[in-house]
Amino acid sequence: MRRSLQIIIAALIAGQFTVNTAKSQDSADVELMGRLGVSGKIVDKSKVASKLEDGSASNQFGGLSAIDYLGDDKFLLLADRGAADGAVSYPCRFHEVSLKVNSENKSIEFELLKTTMLVSKDGGSLVGSLTAHSADLKSNKVSNWTALDPEGMRRLRSGGLVVSDEYGPRVLMFDETGRLEREFSIPEHFQLREPESGTHTMGTYPNRGLEGVAVTPTGDRIVAVIQSPLIQDAIVEGDKCLGLNCRWILYQANGGVDGEVVYQLDNLKTGVSEVLAIDETKFLVLERDSKDGKDAETKRVYLCDTSGASDVRQIASLPQLNLPSDVKPVSKRLLIDLLDDRFEIAGKKAPEKPEGIAWGEPLADGRRTLWVCCDNDFDPKRTTNFYCFAIDPSAL
Repeated sequence: MRRSLQIIIAALIAGQFTVNTAKSQDSADVELMGRLGVSGKIVDKSKVASKLEDGSASNQFGGLSAIDYLGDDKFLLLADRGAADGAVSYPCRFHEVSLKVNSENKSIEFELLKTTMLVSKDGGSLVGSLTAHSADLKSNKVSNWTALDPEGMRRLRSGGLVVSDEYGPRVLMFDETGRLEREFSIPEHFQLREPESGTHTMGTYPNRGLEGVAVTPTGDRIVAVIQSPLIQDAIVEGDKCLGLNCRWILYQANGGVDGEVVYQLDNLKTGVSEVLAIDETKFLVLERDSKDGKDAETKRVYLCDTSGASDVRQIASLPQLNLPSDVKPVSKRLLIDLLDDRFEIAGKKAPEKPEGIAWGEPLADGRRTLWVCCDNDFDPKRTTNFYCFAIDPSAL
């Protein structure tokens, strides 16, 4: 039995077994309007000039994990936990930028306008440090925690922000000045736990937590999505938590949990990076592997629908691979393959981490613009990439 399971896992990792999804829309439905690579050496508007523990500048621009549209060609960009994968005490922040696409030469104009720090309720610094995160976890800090790994962000009608935190995991509400206002309750089976006898047995697997967040057009529903399956829905092999079934938390606007549904990954090499609402039940999902250049295989945007999905709140553990016949996952259909040759993003140019997606200003011909931002891991030698696509509404 174990030998058979190992064969299945190996096939999944190799991408030989994939979730069945329909083909993408016809090429006429999606067009790349522009692209941009911003230097990894530029600094932000924080005016924080100190050095971090690894010697990098604490005001370096990069590490983008989310994007959201403000109007008038202005966007918010969220930075993640900082350089060196959490080894530094990077003060968390978001930026306001201007992005204007020129479809004639496929370019994008970029201007950094403002940087705002994310702070606690009492104004204290929130940092991306794994050391601070470990201290929070060991002391079981329910409040007054200091470590934050912000991965998803959406602006609310009130002007405030909803942010998903991979460390907690948490869903957080900040005001427009970046000050924490409140936390949503996270279901118990999502909670990050210390390993028992060196083994993780339940909850979010470390560094695979809440990766994206969406707010529906009415503002009545907030959706938080996990990067990879919960431990109880997968198999832990070495330092990896392997499975296909990722749970989404469906919240009411007031923070009450309204449901829990399952999104199935393509294979064991991929994870969810972001979710973006189309209407109250339909969403775009950014799913990708962790390879760049010619090794990149999966960088895709899926059109998904939760309306027929089963509520799995009362199911303690899901299978690693196929779901029971009475459990219906979120439907998914390929909308954009970022590595499609016609976009000229594949090959050596392929970025490792497309991380954020957002709607932009509609075009005069009625098409919607979809913006993608990439994470350069605060590497000064790597550009921060942006892409703008035009999508025919009929494709949605």
